[in-house]
Amino acid sequence: MRAMSVKCQASRFTFNAIRNTQYAVYSAILSVLFLTLAIIPTLAQSEVSPTEAMQRANQRYEAGQYTEAAEIYEAIIAAGIHNSDLYYNLGNAYFKQGEVGRAILNYRRSQRLSPRDADVAANLNFARVQAVDRLEANKGGLSNLVQLAEEWLTLNEAVVLALFLWVLICYFTVLAILLPRQRHLFGWVMAVLALCLALGVASTANRLYAEWQYPAAVVVAPKINITSGPGGSDQYLAEFTLHAGAEVLVLENRSGWRRITLPGDLQGWAPAEAVEEVITPSAY
Repeated sequence: MRAMSVKCQASRFTFNAIRNTQYAVYSAILSVLFLTLAIIPTLAQSEVSPTEAMQRANQRYEAGQYTEAAEIYEAIIAAGIHNSDLYYNLGNAYFKQGEVGRAILNYRRSQRLSPRDADVAANLNFARVQAVDRLEANKGGLSNLVQLAEEWLTLNEAVVLALFLWVLICYFTVLAILLPRQRHLFGWVMAVLALCLALGVASTANRLYAEWQYPAAVVVAPKINITSGPGGSDQYLAEFTLHAGAEVLVLENRSGWRRITLPGDLQGWAPAEAVEEVITPSAY
């Protein structure tokens, strides 16, 4: 009987244990659920919006904490936000730190998004004056047209303008069909519009080709030796030296090295981390 009693007590104990375990599991689940519901609003409130982060960075900048401001600006960009004012402020923060190369780099990124901004143009020109290597390219023909387009229109605006010209050509074509007496006048108008469209398309195509095949870049390292091959001066001949702020074009990327070109047909290899492209893949 005692053994049986023990067994019965053991059975009751097992049942109670299972029931208590179930209660514990249910309680734990409910506790986790309540904690989750309580934490979610707190996390949502703790998240910093890009606008708030921008304001914090601006406050750091105004307080003279340029390094901290630059770090916040960089974090906003790393989150996938590309804005002309953001790059402009980042350029200012770097310029205040004496990093002319990174200042020029970000001013150019800002100008690409807002080419008609007078403040961006002024700061970019001022930063260029501070650079040790000031290289002027001799451009002509279509290159001047591309440069003019870049100074006044973003790439998206150029595409929209081309589309608008095409719509106008179609519109005047319809008018020429409906109003035969004015066909001669409409023909001249369409010819002018077609010429503008052809120039715009050629300029945009050339601009796209240049951005993809020969992207613009800026030297951000204080000083680098440009070598004859993708390696250091201990492996290849040092051709010449560049300093922070030098603006170049990238011809090739290979194993941590970039082959760059400068006005005057100067070419050579530079460490990839020392030369940053103006247009990053995430900016498209």
